[in-house]
Amino acid sequence: MGYIVDLTVILDQIFRSTAGDVSVHDALSAMDRHTISGCRDRIHRDIRDIVTKAFTIRTMVPRQDVVLEQIINLIRQYCVPLT
Repeated sequence: MGYIVDLTVILDQIFRSTAGDVSVHDALSAMDRHTISGCRDRIHRDIRDIVTKAFTIRTMVPRQDVVLEQIINLIRQYCVPLT
């Protein structure tokens, strides 16, 4: 789950900053910015919270798409929306 969200956020940063002309340096810089900014740590903390809640709270109706919903929510939270 963390890798999917991290990769999506990094790719979002790359394509917003390069307009599609991506170099190795651009990709490495985006990964460094992701780590240095603390975004990676916040994402993984949020995931740990989600997993903890998922295993401690039992719902009446089991939902198969809980993980997918949480991945989508995190991506929406950490990617800047297009304006």
